[in-house]
Amino acid sequence: MKVCHTQIMKLIKELEEQKRLLIEKEDENSVVSYKEGEERLPSEYDYAQMRAQLRALDDRVRALRGVLAKANCTVTVEPFGITVGEALVMLAQLQAEKVQVESLAGRRQVSRRITPNGVVEYTECIYDVAGAGEDAKALREKIGELQMAIDRANLTNYVEI
Repeated sequence: MKVCHTQIMKLIKELEEQKRLLIEKEDENSVVSYKEGEERLPSEYDYAQMRAQLRALDDRVRALRGVLAKANCTVTVEPFGITVGEALVMLAQLQAEKVQVESLAGRRQVSRRITPNGVVEYTECIYDVAGAGEDAKALREKIGELQMAIDRANLTNYVEI
């Protein structure tokens, strides 16, 4: 069956949710309580069967992640000319840079304060704060463009699963 990358990601998310629910069910049903002198109620919980179900889900997720990882190494994100995998790394790098540049852009170019002993002290940024603000805006735009390009690649490229 051919599906786009986004469908694989949604399928992985669904399988992980199924696993979470199975584990929750196991936590609830793997023990029984009863009072002294009472008979223990039978339980439908089967340890071996639960392990097999969880392993089957893990196997399916691992296989899907493998297909997605291979596709991420070969599918190109246009107009950036890099693979999806590279684009995801670049996106994380740009977001980290944006955080730092926004922090720099949020400062005042020159500030002053009076020290506890009454001396006026100036603090001056040795870079252009307004320029950092422009750089932050450009980074936000580039991040948006890259995210859209990744989404487009994930929606328009199909792989066999």
